[in-house]
Amino acid sequence: MEWAAQHAKGSKAWAILEAKKTGKKVVAYDETTATSYTVANPDGSLTTELTSGPERVWRGGKWRKVDVTLTRAGDGTVKAKEHPNGLRLAGKGGTAPRSLAAAQDAAPRDLVTLGSGDQAVTLQWKGGLPAPELDGTTARYREAVPGADVIVEATRTGFEQFVEIDKKPSGSYSYTLPVKAKGLKAKANKDGSLTFIDARTGDRRATMPAPVMWDASVDKQSGEHTRRARVDMKVVNKGTGRIDLVVTPSADFLADPKTKYPVTVDPSTSALASTFDTYVQRGETVDWSADTELDFGNPGTTNADGTTRVARSFIHWNTTPIQDALIIDTNLALWNFHSGNTECTAQSWTIWDTTAASTSSRWTNQPTWNQQYHSSTQTRGNPSCTSTQPDGWINADVDTLVQAWASAKVTRGFMGLRAATDDTRDWKRVNSGNATSNQPKLTVNYNYRPSDGTDRQAGAPFKSYAGVWAVNTTTPTLRDTFTDPDGDTVNGTFQVYDAATNTPITTPAGEGLIVSDFVASGAPASVTVPAGQLQDGKTYKFRTNAYDGTHYNLGWSPWTQFVVDTTEPGEPSPVTSAQYPEGSYSGGAGQAGTWTATTVNDANRLEYRVDGEDPDPDAGATGSGTWRTVNTTSTTSGTTGSFAVTPATDGAHHVETRAIDRADNVGTTNEYGFLAGTAPATRAHKVDITLNKPDPAAADPADWNNPYPAFGWDGWNTVTSSGTVQQDAPALLSPKQRTTKAGDATITITPLKKRTARAAEAIKKQKAREQKADTGKTSTQTVTPMGAAAYTGPILDSSWCDTTLTAQKSFIRRSEACLLFSWNVKGNNGTKDYYQDFELMWQFKLDPTGNTIKHWLQMTPLPSGITDQWPSSPKALAFNILASCVNGGCADSDTGFDWETGRTPTWTSGADSHIAQGNAETTWDGSVANASGSKDKDLSREIPQLIQGILTTDTPNMVVTDNHGTSPAAIPARCDKVYGAGGCVIKNYSPGYSMNSKRYPSAAAHAWLIQNKLTPEFFGQTPVTPLHYMPSKTRNTAGATGTGRSETANRYRVCRGATANRMVYHPRTVLHPALASSNSDIRSCDEYTFNSTYESAGMPTSEGGLNPKPVSDALQGRECVQTYETEPTAGTYKLYDDERFAAPTWGETCGRSSMSRNVNSGSMSHWGTFASTFRVLDKDTYWVDIDGFQDCDAAADVVRCAQRP
Repeated sequence: MEWAAQHAKGSKAWAILEAKKTGKKVVAYDETTATSYTVANPDGSLTTELTSGPERVWRGGKWRKVDVTLTRAGDGTVKAKEHPNGLRLAGKGGTAPRSLAAAQDAAPRDLVTLGSGDQAVTLQWKGGLPAPELDGTTARYREAVPGADVIVEATRTGFEQFVEIDKKPSGSYSYTLPVKAKGLKAKANKDGSLTFIDARTGDRRATMPAPVMWDASVDKQSGEHTRRARVDMKVVNKGTGRIDLVVTPSADFLADPKTKYPVTVDPSTSALASTFDTYVQRGETVDWSADTELDFGNPGTTNADGTTRVARSFIHWNTTPIQDALIIDTNLALWNFHSGNTECTAQSWTIWDTTAASTSSRWTNQPTWNQQYHSSTQTRGNPSCTSTQPDGWINADVDTLVQAWASAKVTRGFMGLRAATDDTRDWKRVNSGNATSNQPKLTVNYNYRPSDGTDRQAGAPFKSYAGVWAVNTTTPTLRDTFTDPDGDTVNGTFQVYDAATNTPITTPAGEGLIVSDFVASGAPASVTVPAGQLQDGKTYKFRTNAYDGTHYNLGWSPWTQFVVDTTEPGEPSPVTSAQYPEGSYSGGAGQAGTWTATTVNDANRLEYRVDGEDPDPDAGATGSGTWRTVNTTSTTSGTTGSFAVTPATDGAHHVETRAIDRADNVGTTNEYGFLAGTAPATRAHKVDITLNKPDPAAADPADWNNPYPAFGWDGWNTVTSSGTVQQDAPALLSPKQRTTKAGDATITITPLKKRTARAAEAIKKQKAREQKADTGKTSTQTVTPMGAAAYTGPILDSSWCDTTLTAQKSFIRRSEACLLFSWNVKGNNGTKDYYQDFELMWQFKLDPTGNTIKHWLQMTPLPSGITDQWPSSPKALAFNILASCVNGGCADSDTGFDWETGRTPTWTSGADSHIAQGNAETTWDGSVANASGSKDKDLSREIPQLIQGILTTDTPNMVVTDNHGTSPAAIPARCDKVYGAGGCVIKNYSPGYSMNSKRYPSAAAHAWLIQNKLTPEFFGQTPVTPLHYMPSKTRNTAGATGTGRSETANRYRVCRGATANRMVYHPRTVLHPALASSNSDIRSCDEYTFNSTYESAGMPTSEGGLNPKPVSDALQGRECVQTYETEPTAGTYKLYDDERFAAPTWGETCGRSSMSRNVNSGSMSHWGTFASTFRVLDKDTYWVDIDGFQDCDAAADVVRCAQRP
């Protein structure tokens, strides 16, 4: 609010902004007072004009310029136009007395009234008054008494009332001035003056100096009426606010022959104001604060004792508007209407800092003259110098003095004026603040320093305790709020020290200094402590200083301390409830329970939530439950917080608690599950698997990439199987053939489960011949190789793909294939059919971390019968063999082979038995389906690979048309850039994830149980019954619209979905902290099948799930087999079915287990390596290899066994 008020229209800050915007001076009219006037300048500075008397008067809702010119009202009375105190004078009334004696007996009438209401002072006159003659600020009542005029002259703060005696009186001369002052009391002072005091408050309201009288003579040097005399004034208090002033002029002065008439008798009256001026003169003993002039210097006249009548003046300025300002420029202006410099030269005068003057100040009782600050030689006003120095303003620069006042933040500046010397030429008379015009002015141009900071804070969380802030980061934000009176933007310099050592932290600026950006005045300025400088648990301190772009604040703020606390208060433990023991059945709906949670000592509050969850759109959690807060209580036995909860229903419930410390660090949430209602009847366990103690040092077994039979590799049909899988099973089931007719020739292609006996025998004979032959000889066929002579031989390890092995089978791995197939060629020359069979071995190899695609092909002719043997000719059977990339994506769509010793696949007859072997190589070109996409299908590309053979023959009367039909089904190769730079695999191969059953026995046992006990087998037990991987939502295409589904959504439905059936951890669940480097552990829900598979029971069919019976919306995870790991006796570990629920029927399609989180998460800890090594993408198949439970009987209804050591 303070900041907003400063920027409200009319304020200094508002005026500065407007002046900067418009380029013109703007009045800060909220700052205007009777004696000050402030404008904002376009350069952002302020200028205030101060006057020693009122320059303005607030009347009619606005400021009006003081104008004490007298005007006559319609009723004949007289008033000043705009007088600060509402000066009013009498008009004509009554009959003037014939003598002074007669006047004493005349009824009084109001002559002059100053002020209003209870604060009014009215000076009366006895006898009638003629109509006054008005002349500007003077009203003259001629012959108000015989031989004398009554004159009233308005001054800026009051009035002067004179009696002007025209001629020497014949006798004694005295007159009475009645005074009415309702609400005021008159106090006669020792010096002959009179003070009017507020009868209620005792405050001084007006003063009437001791009256003086002077004759008509004027001293030429000083310009003064130098013949003066005291006037006796007797105060007669008549009660009820009435007094009589009996004025008796000096009879000696009136009778003195030297007296030059007219003689003026002057009792003046002034209202006291916040500003003040006066002068003192040697030899004078009266108060001159009501005079309309100020004098300083030596007038050239002397007192009766011969001393000079040196004068000095004093002015009080209202310096409130410039408190604490930075002074830019000043000007003191005095209206000089008389000077003693008869030769018209400039004469010096000085300006001093003094203590306060008062109506009691006299030559013998002057304020203290503290220090001279300035001087000026400007001079005006000598009658002899009207052409060069007419009456006018004399000025002085008083910057240093005014800055001293501003810096001291004083509300009043006390100024003294003196002539530089006592030379009469230095004599000056200037207008005072009572003068009707041209009163003293002090003009000040200034700016402000930004203020001290008002709100030092450290955070987050920006909370303090006993003045010390607590922060929960080692890079906290420090802030403070600075205001600039000029509305300038400001920044803050923050200095940070280690409180214990009182030394600065290290910052780029040095000395612990950090400077904020500039912000608007009144807005918080903040900095962030650099990283690496603060330590958890230590106390630091900081202070601030403001800067507005021009000026700094003069000093630092006080130090403010803060403590770095980044340590979470930890999980509440233990959490207990007598009414609802954890994990157990008890109580029931509507029955209240009380919980007590123990926390660490620095936790000052505890939060709890009942049956709540945080919103998680990916998981399907909408968010529920409200965190409620209770304060903790600390005793010698610890810090605890307690609360009450009433479950609304029977079934599963959860109470979550978490501790929060003073720095708003939130500790780990403790999840306390309980079951409201009556426990089921006691029953025996149907799962009792004894587990080994987890071995933290057990190495992860190798994942499974062994060759297995390429069942169904032909791709022409989908092969499924059930039953026990042996080493070579399932065998290739009903392999289909593909027949292509090419003119007079027909070629039949057949995938082979293993090498045939005929091929084995042919290879054996060929090898025998090669051993006898000269290594330099080649086949008698002279054919040109289709590729360069760069034959390198087989590309696969002979341990599983042996080119000579009689029983060699068709095998595949994740990036390699060893495939066997036959080409059976039938030709007709118009009269007879001829036959030639070939058996081919195709070795195929991809690079899982690169783009190379390699082929090796072996063509073995098989002997045929004599009667149908292919007839001889030079090129009886010739093949053009190509390695083809079917759908693009390769550097070459067709690649020729480099054949061994140049022997291309050409045979001269059915009797030609040589074997042709060749290599081919191409590369994936790096292209993917959609490089700008994020899904696995976008960042991958299928590039099916096959072998094509084009048959030609020169057999007479046999025509073979050009064809590409001599090809088996394609190998489903796929390349991707999902993992790193890219690589390629055979997507149909199912690698095996090997679970570390020695380190994580319970997780392995749980997975084995669900794999082997539930039917049908679809739970990743073998490559034939694999799981289908579902990566993160950003990668997969699951979901009803194919946009993806989060794996957490599957887990949520199995473990945390419907509240009444949410997993309640078994109270005897054993933890294994030794498996984690932190030596800590909590309970968790282990679900199988995994949540990141399409077989997850939490994945509805409508979302693409493959589980034949996903969990229902109502029961969710309760429909799974419920198990838990426990330690019934020390050192003995068991996986039990959960006796709190119904026994498993083995018709379930999922399992969930209350288990150690270290075991649960650790059992899949090397999944990332597995997935990237085998480039497992969305919907790819894999299986889970689990060792150690071979002694368990999966066929038994009750599974009771022990894990192998």
